Amino acid sequence: MIQHNSNPVRALFLEAPYSYGSADGLVGSYFPLGIGYLAAWLKQHGYAVDIVQPARGQSVDQALGDKLDSFKPTLVGISVMTPSYPQAVRLCEVIKKSDPSRRTVLGGHHISAVGGEVLEQSPNTDFVVIGEGEQTLLELAGALSAGKNDLSDITGLGWRDADGRTHINPPRDFIADLDSLPHPARELVDMSRFGLHSYIDFGKRSATMVTSRGCPFKCMFCSSWLAMGSRYRWRSAGSVLAEIRELVDVHKIDHIVFEDDTMTLRRSRMIEICNALIDMPDSPSWYCLSRVDTMDLELARLMRKARCRMVNFGIESGSPEILEKIGKKISLDKAVDAVAACTRAGLRTQCTFIVGFPYDTDETMELTYRAAVRIKPTIAMFFPLTPYPGTRVFDEFMDPALAPKTVGQWDKFIMTSGQGSISVNPDHSGQNICRIADRWNRRFFRRPSQWFRLLRTVSSVGEFMRLAKGGLYLASTIFRK
Repeated sequence: MIQHNSNPVRALFLEAPYSYGSADGLVGSYFPLGIGYLAAWLKQHGYAVDIVQPARGQSVDQALGDKLDSFKPTLVGISVMTPSYPQAVRLCEVIKKSDPSRRTVLGGHHISAVGGEVLEQSPNTDFVVIGEGEQTLLELAGALSAGKNDLSDITGLGWRDADGRTHINPPRDFIADLDSLPHPARELVDMSRFGLHSYIDFGKRSATMVTSRGCPFKCMFCSSWLAMGSRYRWRSAGSVLAEIRELVDVHKIDHIVFEDDTMTLRRSRMIEICNALIDMPDSPSWYCLSRVDTMDLELARLMRKARCRMVNFGIESGSPEILEKIGKKISLDKAVDAVAACTRAGLRTQCTFIVGFPYDTDETMELTYRAAVRIKPTIAMFFPLTPYPGTRVFDEFMDPALAPKTVGQWDKFIMTSGQGSISVNPDHSGQNICRIADRWNRRFFRRPSQWFRLLRTVSSVGEFMRLAKGGLYLASTIFRK
């Protein structure tokens, strides 16, 4: 469907940057799938679109300035996670300074959690999109192109009227048929500039994609369902394979990271995808996220035959009582079995753990470390709990006096940046929670058996070099403390 307007919107998209602290050198620059979908959706409906992509050595501000001058957008959309919110607000100021008539719109997990607050805290933000963005943004583009001032009929939108009053419209229903969406607009960027985290990259040229949306589990610490909902929706195997074929043929991709919260949740579809990949010429290797209660030896072997190289499991805690309280709905015995099945099938495994839950004690955090040793993943990562807005951890346990009330306060909120000081645990400060996570990471990889377990999964010189980069960083943290 093509949109015909007298003064059509020209939409520019970018992802607000954020820092991983001292680990910045290990992380890749991922193609922003969220804005890739939005750009493709507007483009399909006849709008001029572009994506900001900094060149090597170029800052986001420089790249944005170049696009503002050359593309001359009338609407700029920024994807926002909680760690990047202060940067997104600052970028709105940059955009308005370049041309006050340009309209700015923010979307993403953080906006879906606190949309109304954003309009109050950021006077240079004109609109916020709450929830899934494609249809809301399309209707906004149509309204702006037609010169409409009353936007109260656009569900999922937050906006400021001519008198400065803010409005949050009713929520929008989620897209039922994900196959109806075009593939992300990767043709607008140079895909060779993107890369993955060193420890999950198995290819010479890698990419990311998603095959489903929504997570039905709603763990108390997780914000992923805020933007995409709690109803699991999946693309057909045919749609997934068509995008994989495009990545291989057009963009020369040989490794894919599937970013679905749980790619294996619908087993029959997973088997269909694997069988098609086995039959596909030049099929890429791949990585995905799973749950321990959706994995067994039969599926692991099929995935390995389909060129899967690595599976991630979120375990979170070594305490069965805490697992029940946070809504994880898994058992540690099942975690041991699932990782063992993957190991037997020849898959590298990664398990993630969190310390600092409201119920955590010194004993339960020690249990979390011991669980990682017992489960025996190839890689274990321990993170301090960040009480993201919109989660039950935030709503039920966050001290209102500590909750950020200004843009600047959000800068000190994210625990993984090394600056965080927030804790919802009654016995430990935020700084101490960070120290415990850091200690468990060092302790886990101080064991020679863990290095041997990791090295046994290496199958190429390039892969070894990527792992060595991470290993050198990890070794520096181990021996300097």
